Amino acid sequence: MKSQAGSGKNILLLATMLVFGLTLLASSAFSDTEQAKSFFNSGLTLEKEGNDTLAIIEYKQAIKEDPNFVDAYINLGSLYFRTGDLDAAITNFKKATEVDPANADSWANLGRVYYKQKNYLECEQSYKKALEVNSDMIEVHKDLGLFYHKQKNWPALVDHMVKYTEIKTDDYLAYYLLGKGYQKLKKYPEAIAAYEKSTELKPDYFNSYNSLGQIYQNQGKNVSAYKMYQKAVSISPDNYRAHYNLAISYETEYQDDTGKIDQVISYWSKFIKVAKNNPKAKSLIGGAEQHLQDLKDLKVHYEEEKASEF
Repeated sequence: MKSQAGSGKNILLLATMLVFGLTLLASSAFSDTEQAKSFFNSGLTLEKEGNDTLAIIEYKQAIKEDPNFVDAYINLGSLYFRTGDLDAAITNFKKATEVDPANADSWANLGRVYYKQKNYLECEQSYKKALEVNSDMIEVHKDLGLFYHKQKNWPALVDHMVKYTEIKTDDYLAYYLLGKGYQKLKKYPEAIAAYEKSTELKPDYFNSYNSLGQIYQNQGKNVSAYKMYQKAVSISPDNYRAHYNLAISYETEYQDDTGKIDQVISYWSKFIKVAKNNPKAKSLIGGAEQHLQDLKDLKVHYEEEKASEF
């Protein structure tokens, strides 16, 4: 039986083993294994009812009756993870790996707790062990992708996300991670394709549009960059960096078009307004305000030139 856990969200799912055909009899009528299963099933029921505290007691009792009950350790670890007791979660997942070293779920969940603790060495080793004992555990490739993104190990990120997206073709975040890896490796066509797939799956995903804007801007494709940043700010109106890049890409493309200066001024004004609400943008405001004033002066100059033509 497998106790699978969701990837990339630090949420561990619980084992869902149900044992049927048991009749509630006096304790003396049960073998130790049957008693353990009874306590385990009681724990599952309590979890479904939202009573984690009593569920923990039942799982512990199941382990007392059967110290080799792997799923009980996994469920205990999951509950402790959910309640924020990461040390207890690690203790139980470790015990599960000791009882059954071939249980990939235990290794994967152990890796996720280590990731949460920022114990990255143990995290990586646990994930790799999960794949070693079960190469079909595709979700762990995404876990490793998130890990390598954190570590800025772009080749490893790409390697694992390629493996993941070959099987999981409907995960927008996976394609974003793949795109980021390709972008950092300067493989821009591949990055663009991955980001576009991400936006296809999730049309309101800010990060992919913003990253596409960066690639196009670096390539000097200002109109394409502008369109991506325009989409990004429509999704996240308070993101000052997107507003900043939107203003730059638009101004760069239309710097020789006097008819566009009002729009350029509008974009820089909007950036300054948003930036003033974010302490992280403080260093950009002074230069932007000076640039905005220069643009306004330039607009006056254009108007004077136009008036002198008559």
